[in-house]
Amino acid sequence: MQPYRWLVLSVALIACACRGPETAADDDPIDLTPDAPPVIDAPPDAYCSATDPRTVPIEVFATPEAGEQPYVDALASAEHSIRLQVYLMGYGGILDTLKAKAAQGIDVKVILDQSKKSTNQKYFDQLTAAGAQVKWSDPKFTYMHSKMFVVDDRVATMSTGNYSKDYSIELERNFVAVDRDPADLADLIALFDADWNATTPDMGCTRMVISPINARERILDLIASAESTLTVHSMQFGDRDVRDAVKARKLAGVDVRVMLADPSWIDANADAATFLADLGVPVKTMPHLHTKAIVADGERAYVGSENLSWTSLDKNREVGVVVVEAESIAPLAETFEQDWLAGTDL
Repeated sequence: MQPYRWLVLSVALIACACRGPETAADDDPIDLTPDAPPVIDAPPDAYCSATDPRTVPIEVFATPEAGEQPYVDALASAEHSIRLQVYLMGYGGILDTLKAKAAQGIDVKVILDQSKKSTNQKYFDQLTAAGAQVKWSDPKFTYMHSKMFVVDDRVATMSTGNYSKDYSIELERNFVAVDRDPADLADLIALFDADWNATTPDMGCTRMVISPINARERILDLIASAESTLTVHSMQFGDRDVRDAVKARKLAGVDVRVMLADPSWIDANADAATFLADLGVPVKTMPHLHTKAIVADGERAYVGSENLSWTSLDKNREVGVVVVEAESIAPLAETFEQDWLAGTDL
């Protein structure tokens, strides 16, 4: 069990809202106000499988439709602390809110990818000037490719996209997962704090999908679980083990469909499309596709920062989740179908 996980879990139990899915107008703010604490039926060590159900379902949003709202509403609610790590920072509401919160005296800690200093340096300087604590990522990771933050130990976001409003959020197809589950929050805090201190996190018991710790195994397990349908909605499709796992499902009679980023952007996808076509798997592309999502049988799904590539699964710091709750899967499945109708055949 991670150090202090029980303590963090207890705090999260008090602060975390337990409620069902909401319906709201597109311009309504996301309600982050705590209600009654959720009931945990098992100790935190019980949540060791990626498919263990959550006490609080993850809310999933598609961008560009959702815009910055899922990110900014969470950050704006901060009263005590923000822990954030991201591959690429950018201009827009996320950066502005981080600087405003730091200037108010909120404990803001930010880890930026060290390999992208040419892009991130200006944001590093601005955040530092505003009062945030900022570090470059540990060079033991090829890339600090995760895109996640935790606010006040009670709400976290994980996304497939980076934090530039004009490009990543308002142009690319991405997903944002808003997580209030206490056990998940405890793990994300422990992971961030280990990365902040350049130590090794204890993730032996977690539901999270984390590179380079367990992401390969968990994504392969998800693919292998498909019995009737499998959709892959991914910027990349290069990893050999992932390809073999999808091939095995196709040969087993599973209905497989794959959407990829256009090969004119991700040139490796031309080879991926040929591989899939040889299997009889239909493939489509669309501009600015940056998602990393898989849905098996409409009942289990992955979403996170992990691309389906060797570097992403084995060398980077990445964070994602597997979800089994219907309300969490629906936005992923519905967006895939929307994009499939609009996509271009390869």
